Amino acid sequence: MKTYLLSIITYLLLGSACFAQEDITAPPYFLEFMEKNPKKFHLTYYDNLGRLIKWQDNELSSIGGMVYWLYALEYVRQIENGNFSPTERVPLKDISKFDASSNKMSIWSDYLHQTKRLLNNKVRMREIVSGLLTFTNDANGDYLMSRLGVDSLTSAVQTFKMYNTTALFPISSAIIYAHNPFQENENTFINRVNNENLNEFRAHTFSMYDTLINDHSGLVKESFKFRSDKHKKYATLLTDRLPMGIVSDYNLLLQKINERTIFEGDMATEWEKTVEAPLMTSKIIQEHYKHCGRLVYSTVNSVSITLYGTFKDGRRVQMSATFENLTETEHIDLALSINDFGFSMLENKEYMEQVKRKIDLIGMKGKKQ
Repeated sequence: MKTYLLSIITYLLLGSACFAQEDITAPPYFLEFMEKNPKKFHLTYYDNLGRLIKWQDNELSSIGGMVYWLYALEYVRQIENGNFSPTERVPLKDISKFDASSNKMSIWSDYLHQTKRLLNNKVRMREIVSGLLTFTNDANGDYLMSRLGVDSLTSAVQTFKMYNTTALFPISSAIIYAHNPFQENENTFINRVNNENLNEFRAHTFSMYDTLINDHSGLVKESFKFRSDKHKKYATLLTDRLPMGIVSDYNLLLQKINERTIFEGDMATEWEKTVEAPLMTSKIIQEHYKHCGRLVYSTVNSVSITLYGTFKDGRRVQMSATFENLTETEHIDLALSINDFGFSMLENKEYMEQVKRKIDLIGMKGKKQ
């Protein structure tokens, strides 16, 4: 199971670099999945030519790390207000202490070393946010929560009008908490967590988060023990408690980002340097796009993608989709081609129309039942 998870996440995290070196292949599996599993996905697509595709886009679904768009927006807002500098350097250990023994942290750390972005093992604030969006490294999210402020991030949900998004909490700390780090009796631990309501679970998550913030010596983190053979069992304790939201809300948020109407002052400039730069370094992306942003997030039984772009011909497109309650096979098949799916929706008119026809067909079948 651990090998499977590492391979999936590695592909997802490196996908943004890999796809730039080769043609995007429109994945037929998504069409098949949608028809067979209409209750397992939520999708919104919209462009400035008036083309709209939507399916269950106003229903709550598990959005997981999609909330990291709000972290990035709050970051550029605070940069604009002069709260801190985007080039401030932070010791990598201050971030890694929030890590849930995941390969995301090691991949991001390797990337920082290979691209010579570290100085005395310190990383710029800008790179922390970039790593959150590009590598979906949850430890970056928890560190940013500690810097931006829990109250500020909570307010950001309202500031950016994401009223249907459920309460935010430190996701990496939640992952650590849900994986029985102190190795209690397995059945006792699972029964206790299963019986917690959402508020109790969040309270324990924030308790873990506070413990990690104050773990200056690293001794508490060193005492944690994670069993990779129990990952799937423990991960299911978290999946139903991740943030919920509505994909149409996030697509509208992406539209405002894409149109630059959400930004004030120099916020857009910092956004380009922090969020869009990793994709825009690709020569292929540069050839077709004025700007582009993407976030993919995967859990043990879900995968989501949010993607926006403004093409050089002036066409603007946004797409948001979640796929949830997946079997292991479904998760592998969807996760391996999620980048191709997203960029095919933006770039391949024929594929986009195939998806539209498929969703229209699903809707017609639903009305007949």
